[in-house]
Amino acid sequence: MTDDFKRKLQDYKNGTLSAEERAELEQQLEQMEIYQYYLDEMLDGEEDHRNAESIKVTEKEINLHKREASLLRKGKWRARIGTALTLISLYIGVTLLTSIGTALYYSTGDPDRSRIYRDVVESAIAVTNPNVMVHLSGGSGAYFSMNVTSKMTKRVGDDYLEVGNFSGTFLFNWIRLYDFAWSDSEAARSALFQFPGTQELSSDQEWRRLEKLPDGTVAEAYVSYDLLYKTDEFLQQFRDKQLEPLWFAVDNGVHGAGHDNDGVVVDPIGFPSLPLWHPDDGKVTKNETSRGLWVSVGSSVTEYPAIEQYGSGQLRDENFIKTLRILEEHKSIADRLIYGVDITKSLAYVEKNGVNIYGAVVTGPTKEILKLKNDPAVSSIRVGKVTLWNWDHES
Repeated sequence: MTDDFKRKLQDYKNGTLSAEERAELEQQLEQMEIYQYYLDEMLDGEEDHRNAESIKVTEKEINLHKREASLLRKGKWRARIGTALTLISLYIGVTLLTSIGTALYYSTGDPDRSRIYRDVVESAIAVTNPNVMVHLSGGSGAYFSMNVTSKMTKRVGDDYLEVGNFSGTFLFNWIRLYDFAWSDSEAARSALFQFPGTQELSSDQEWRRLEKLPDGTVAEAYVSYDLLYKTDEFLQQFRDKQLEPLWFAVDNGVHGAGHDNDGVVVDPIGFPSLPLWHPDDGKVTKNETSRGLWVSVGSSVTEYPAIEQYGSGQLRDENFIKTLRILEEHKSIADRLIYGVDITKSLAYVEKNGVNIYGAVVTGPTKEILKLKNDPAVSSIRVGKVTLWNWDHES
């Protein structure tokens, strides 16, 4: 701005300009306003352009952050998947190694541990569950476990009736889990025997039940006797009867005089009429036939001692005592499966006093069992399972 223009502005302010000079100055000022408006528009456009550029940079940064976040997420998932695959591989590897170790553990020995442990379970069930039989099958798994399963059966007449299922899981030499899944509530009831020389149980209702049952039926019965018998002597009770003894109740020193149980035996111990043969009881005869250079086919037959139907008392007694010793040796298994019976004390008592029988589970035609009512040696009876005729024995 020139000094002359400044002076004119001052005179314009003071009102000393002539009319011609004032009109000329106002025209100049109006042009200057137009120039200022144009300049402001230019400047505003440049500012908007700079703001737009700034916004574009921000969007680029946002997109960059998004890509970075996406890469981070992908990296995390890759790490997670890698960790999961590592854990799965480790699990598979450990499972494979423990499976091999488990197979070696249970297959070691002669007989091997698997067979011994199955024998212990079968023996524990047989000596404390009258007329209940299991024949275990199963195999080892991973982590030093072994699963065993079997149907539980009872013999009634000539048939074996399924009454439930047993299953168990071993961890090393300990049966960690087990289950008696009874499908027959009657079979699951506790056995009742009466010990000799004690107040007798009333059997009137049981005899009446037998009287009402038709001729075409066979039954299972728990029969108590008024004396203690040696095994051979007891077997002679059935020589001329159309009945077959299935299981024998043995005195283990916890009943009778001096014991607060009224002579009622709800947790009996005993042995089945067919001995519980153990893995080392039989004589194995092996026959091997070779075929070709690398393949051979082998077979074996295991023979066990012969048992007389109404005799072999000594052999039966020895087998029972051996069974108790096996259960004592493997108490970690036996104590899990046996209720109300102390195997250690029972073994000591039987070894000292011998095998003395006071009761039995018998089976046969219902009317033949009813005849025991007139047997002076019988003190009480309890009827178990009853089924239709399946008896083929000759008189």
